[in-house]
Amino acid sequence: MRPRFEPVELRHGGSIVKGYLCRVETSSGQPGLGFGFDPITAQEMALADAEAREDGIPLCELFGGSPGVEVTSVLHVSSHDRHGVWNEAWGGAGAGYESLMVEAGSAVAPLSCAGPETLIVDGRGKDADRTVEEAKEICSDVVLLSDREVDTDVPLFVEVSSREELENVEEASGVALSVQRVGFLDSVLMGERARDMGFAVMVLTERESAVSVKAAAHLAGALEAEYADLSGHLGIVGDFEALGYAPEMELTGPGREVRVHHDPYELAEAP
Repeated sequence: MRPRFEPVELRHGGSIVKGYLCRVETSSGQPGLGFGFDPITAQEMALADAEAREDGIPLCELFGGSPGVEVTSVLHVSSHDRHGVWNEAWGGAGAGYESLMVEAGSAVAPLSCAGPETLIVDGRGKDADRTVEEAKEICSDVVLLSDREVDTDVPLFVEVSSREELENVEEASGVALSVQRVGFLDSVLMGERARDMGFAVMVLTERESAVSVKAAAHLAGALEAEYADLSGHLGIVGDFEALGYAPEMELTGPGREVRVHHDPYELAEAP
C-alpha cells in the first residue's frame, strides 16, 4: 500500500486550514483515505481506513470497539462575546446539542438559552476559576478541561500529548486527547492506556477536515470516551464529506450522540 499525499487547503471564513490528504489502496483494491495536519497522521488514518474496508468492518471495530457505542458529542462554542456565544449556543440547541464547551474568559450567562446538561470549560493556558464558577450558576454538571492538573471542585480532564505526560497525571478525573496533536495511532494506544489507568477519556478535534473528524468519532467510540468534541469541521466549505470515507456515522438526535453504523457499512469507492 504505497501512500499518495496531496497538500490541501480548507477555507473557513477568512482563515485557511492546511493539511495533507493521504490515499492508499490494498492489494485487493480497497481504498483508504486520511487527513492530517502532518503526513504521518494522514497516512496512519488512511492505512487504518483501508484495513477496515478490507475486513468489511467499521473503523471503530478495527480498534476493538463496538459499533453500537454512543459517544456524547460536544459543541465547542468559539465566540467570546455575549452576542456570539448566544448565537452559537442557540444554534447548537436547535441542532440537538446538550453538551457545550466554552473557553475560559468567555461570556457564560448567554449559554443558559441552550439549557445544557453539561458545560465543559476550556481552561487550557488560562485561569478558569471565574468561568467555572459562572458556569456552575447555570448548569449542575460542569467539567474543566486544562493543560495541567489544578485544584478544582469539578471533574478535571487534563490534555496530554505524549505517553510521558499521561503517566504523570495523578489526581484528574480523566485525560483529553487531540488526535491531530497526538497522532492517530498514538491516540488509540494512549487512550487504551488511560483506560487501564482508570481515567475517563475525552477526544478532541481541531478545525480540520470532516474526514479526520469522522475517524476521531470512531476512535472515541472504540475508547468509549465520555466526551468527544467533534464539531471542528462544521462550517468548512469545500470539504471531503462526499468522498465515501469508511468511518461513516449517524447522529441519533442531530449533534447529540454519535453512533457508528451497527451493520457493516456500504463500502463506497473513494477516489
